[in-house]
Amino acid sequence: MSRFWVSLTVAGALLVAASIVSLATGAAHVPAGDAFRALFDPSSVDATTVTIVRSIRAPRVATACIVGWALALAGLCFQSLLRNPLASEYTLGVSSGAALGAVATAVFGIAGAVAVPTGAFVGAIATIAIVLVVAHASFSFETTSTILAGIIFTSLANALLSLMLTLIAPDELQSFFFWFLGSFASAEWGMIGPVAAVVGLLSLVLMGHAWHMNAISVNEELAEQVGISVTRSKLVLYGVASLLTATVVTLAGTIGFVGLVVPHVARLAVGVDNRRLIPLAALSGAALCVMSDLAARTILAPNELPVGVVTAFIGVPVFVSLMRRRGR
Repeated sequence: MSRFWVSLTVAGALLVAASIVSLATGAAHVPAGDAFRALFDPSSVDATTVTIVRSIRAPRVATACIVGWALALAGLCFQSLLRNPLASEYTLGVSSGAALGAVATAVFGIAGAVAVPTGAFVGAIATIAIVLVVAHASFSFETTSTILAGIIFTSLANALLSLMLTLIAPDELQSFFFWFLGSFASAEWGMIGPVAAVVGLLSLVLMGHAWHMNAISVNEELAEQVGISVTRSKLVLYGVASLLTATVVTLAGTIGFVGLVVPHVARLAVGVDNRRLIPLAALSGAALCVMSDLAARTILAPNELPVGVVTAFIGVPVFVSLMRRRGR
């Protein structure tokens, strides 16, 4: 079995194991066998167990999978386009911009089922556009200046978010603050289906552009010579990565380090070919978010930590280790 298939199998096994443990663990302990039966044969277990597993824990696990999947792919896409190991939806300010757009719809009373997702997407697209312009983009720019512009805009967006949160009613402030730091507590099945369909479609678009990402990440002039429209491909890929980020923000707020760290770990396992990196990073990101949510619910139980705090505690030492390895 090739290294790619071994890595993919390990990532899939981690995801399944983390999901089973997450379904069984919580304020009310549910044996793993009962959790499995509650999902696939609910008549064989009591109604309370079915409610806990199917209505509370399973939506959280599904949401964590979608969020981790999308974040890892967004980070991978930004790193390939900018050829910078520090690039991610978080460091470029796209997450903060999407959160700003989502909160703005609530603060200004814009109603409708698609208002928040639309606001998040507009915020994400506007952010990446501003960052590229500030970094003197024309789709050929110094990648370090792009990261610096992203960091600056992240600070600005966070300041604007803080300003908007002061306008929210005090009884709603805590829930907004918890959402901003990343949380799956409000996960529900009604949102999961449409979001999963969007993320799945965007993943297919990304996979279809994997060869373009390979060529662009090596040399843009060479990519043009082999028949790739670099400008068009970049526009599509920036749009895909921004929409993936906006989807995550709508579901769970801003969660850092997943899109930054997971692509690097995947590269250590299978190399730099995006045709292999895309499926491996997606599964690895999903597994990381499920494990992070499990830790967030159990470390200080009965209190719950924001998922973004857990991913930061995991991501920082992992990224430092990767930097030391790269230096050696």
